[in-house]
Amino acid sequence: MNNNGYLEQSIARNGIRYFVDENHAFPVVSLGVFVRSGSRYENETNFGIAHFVEHLMFGGTRKRAAFDISHEIEQVGGEINGYTSIEYSYFYVKLLPRDIEIGFDILSDMFINSIFKQDLLEKERQVIIEEMQEDYDRPQDVCEFEIPRSIWGKDAIANNVLGVEETVRSIKQNDLLAFFTKFFNKDNIFISISGDIDTLKAERLVEHYFEAFNANSFVPLVSTPEYDFQERHIQEDKENAQVSFALTFKGSKLFGKDDIMNSICATILGGNHSSRLYQKVREENGLAYDINAYPLQMIDTGATVISTSITPKNLGKVEALIRKELEAVRKKGFTQSEFTDAKNYMTGELILELESSLTRMEKNGQQGLFLGKIQTIDNFMQELNAINFDEFSDYTRNIFDSDVGKVLVGKV
Repeated sequence: MNNNGYLEQSIARNGIRYFVDENHAFPVVSLGVFVRSGSRYENETNFGIAHFVEHLMFGGTRKRAAFDISHEIEQVGGEINGYTSIEYSYFYVKLLPRDIEIGFDILSDMFINSIFKQDLLEKERQVIIEEMQEDYDRPQDVCEFEIPRSIWGKDAIANNVLGVEETVRSIKQNDLLAFFTKFFNKDNIFISISGDIDTLKAERLVEHYFEAFNANSFVPLVSTPEYDFQERHIQEDKENAQVSFALTFKGSKLFGKDDIMNSICATILGGNHSSRLYQKVREENGLAYDINAYPLQMIDTGATVISTSITPKNLGKVEALIRKELEAVRKKGFTQSEFTDAKNYMTGELILELESSLTRMEKNGQQGLFLGKIQTIDNFMQELNAINFDEFSDYTRNIFDSDVGKVLVGKV
C-alpha cells in the first residue's frame, strides 16, 4: 500500500492491470472486466457502437454459442451480465468460490474469441432497436437520456449510450470488428476480483485465462467539455399521467475531495427522505411521490441533477419550490447540522454497501480503470471526515453560482 492510502494495482505478464480484493466474510466471488469503451468515444457516424459491441459479445464465441455463455454460469447458480455507460463498458460474473474458474473461462472467452457473425449482428441490431423503442416509451428514461444534453450540449459526453436508430441501422460488421479490436486491448481494460478467493489463486487465473488477450496498445483521449446548460423539452404525443422533470447545474469530476463534497451537497438536497427537497416537495406539500438529487460525475467533469415525475398540474409548483430552495442555498448555504447529518449518512451507506462483493468489485474496477490505483476505505473515510463545514460552504457557493439546465418530458 502507498503511504497516501491507495492500494497498488497488479500487472500481469502481458501488461493487463488487475486488482484482487480478498474477503472471506461471505462465500461469493465477483469478477468484472472494465473497458474504457463507452458512448463518449463515438462520433456522429457510429453512435451506439460501444453498446452494440457489448450486445454481440454475449452472442457467441469460437468456443461457445450464446446459450452456452449464460447457461454455464446459470446452471451453477451464478449471475452474468454487462452494460455500457458514457465512459466504460463492463462485463461481470458473480459465483460461488468453487465455480469462479468457470467465470474466468467464459469472460476471457468473450474477450478473446468473440465472433461478430453477420446473422447474429442483424438479430442484435433489431434487439437494440426494440430496446430503444421500449426506453423511449417511458418518459423517465427519455428524461435520463436528455439530462447530459442539458449540461454539456452537443459534446460527445452527452451522447445517448443506445445511439440513434439511423446509425445503429447503418453500422456494419467491419465497423464493429474495428471498434472491438481498437478498444478491447490490454492497455484499455481492468480486471477486478472481490470476495471469497485466495489472492494467489486469483492472480494465477488472470495470468492463465487472459494470457492471449489483444496485445495492442490504445487508450482513447478526450478533451474536457465546456458546460452548455440549456432547456430540453421533449413533447410527447401520447397522454401520460405524469411528466418527467429535471434541473441540472454544476458539480465535480470523479475522485478527490470535490467529488465527496458534491455527494454531500446532493445528499442534503435530495439524497434521502430527510433531505430538503423530499421534505419540501413531498412531505410538506404532497406534490410528488418521490424526488431525487444526485451527482453525475465523469473522469474530468461533473454536474448535479435534481429529478422527479409529477402530474402536469403540479409542474409549475414543483419547479418553483425547487428553484426557491436552490436560491436559498445560493444565498445562505446549508446548515452545520445538515452537513453533519449528510456525512454520517454517507458513512453508513458506504459501509452497508461494502457487504456486497459485487459493489466492492465495481468500486475497485472503476478506480483501477481510470486512476490506476485503489483507494482504501479507511482513506476515503479519513478524507470524508477531514472535510470541514467552512470549506464545504465555499464549495457550495461555487457550484450554486451556476447556470441551470432543464429537462421536461411529457405533454404539458
